[in-house]
Amino acid sequence: MKSKIKPLLIAILIITLSSHSFAQQSCPKWGPYVKAVHMAKNNAVLMMADVMIPSDGMAPYTYACSVQFGIGKSGGYCGIQKAGLTETRMPNNIFSIWDFPNKIQISDQYKDPLTFVGGFGGEGTGLHSHADFGWKPDHWYTNIVRRWSVNDSTTLVGYWIYDQSEKTYRHYVTFSVPEKEAMLHGDIGSFLENFADEQKSSRVAIYKSYWMLSDQHKWLHPDSLVAEAGDGSWKAERYGNDGVKVTSCGTSPWQKKTFYPVIQKDNPATIAADVYDLASYYDHSQKKIFVNWSILQTATPQLSYEVQIFDNSSYSGKPLASIKGTDPDLNSIAIGVKGLNLKYQNYYITLQITDIFGQQSPIKNTVLEEKKP
Repeated sequence: MKSKIKPLLIAILIITLSSHSFAQQSCPKWGPYVKAVHMAKNNAVLMMADVMIPSDGMAPYTYACSVQFGIGKSGGYCGIQKAGLTETRMPNNIFSIWDFPNKIQISDQYKDPLTFVGGFGGEGTGLHSHADFGWKPDHWYTNIVRRWSVNDSTTLVGYWIYDQSEKTYRHYVTFSVPEKEAMLHGDIGSFLENFADEQKSSRVAIYKSYWMLSDQHKWLHPDSLVAEAGDGSWKAERYGNDGVKVTSCGTSPWQKKTFYPVIQKDNPATIAADVYDLASYYDHSQKKIFVNWSILQTATPQLSYEVQIFDNSSYSGKPLASIKGTDPDLNSIAIGVKGLNLKYQNYYITLQITDIFGQQSPIKNTVLEEKKP
């Protein structure tokens, strides 16, 4: 009887050791990576995608890139990050662009008060930004990258996040890149990264709603998404009609490259731009009209503006003066007008903005009149 028990114990030990070896925590050598297929042939002015990290998929040292993009002769990436357990910083975002071949320095043209800007190295060099805005698990965040030009030597690239729970937009940073008319391009990519967790804790991110606004101002979306990763524990699952849920690190068997067909509408659901408030005054010392306006954070963000000044209440005929420009953060302009005489008549001012999605706001009017104490 003893002779039969001994081989059985050995067999159990071998199975136990094998199971223990199989169940060891591992992470993929790279990725997991999600790519929006069949978008790369287009030049774009805007790219965006949604990301959410579920509360049961949170882990320290996690970076969930939402939009990896090409911009002219270089590229960049943006998304949300969770720091280590011992770090006191709030969950943050990241927006970075690699250096261009001409070696001219990338610079920041605008940064939100929360945003830090500095260089980076390691996987190449470039300009990095992050803002500790305190994203929350189980909440969806739309990462938006928009490019535009204002001169013949550089291109501006801005980064916004739309908080779908709060229904607010926030502009975090704009970089100036050293290339004329650089366009966004490539299949939009997303990835889930363990950047410093030695415990190799399991982490989860969900990506969906990949959109590109072409340079012809047509909305495009992928026909499928592909999920893949290097050797190590990871998996991917379909999420709705246009998304993928990826898990990185853990004990799950390694998954092969997998395609997921996408079903999306022709256009994303975006509300047209709108001006909340508009006012004006005349500075007698400078002989200029100052026009000021405001836009709510719940409105789609401004990209450009146009102001016109008329001498009649029907706002008709050729304007006495006009000014327009491209600047997401400008909300006050000064216009010199010849022959202005407020003692005898009022002046009539219009403002129209175009938002980052190419939508025009309704025209907003205000009347400039002589103010007496």
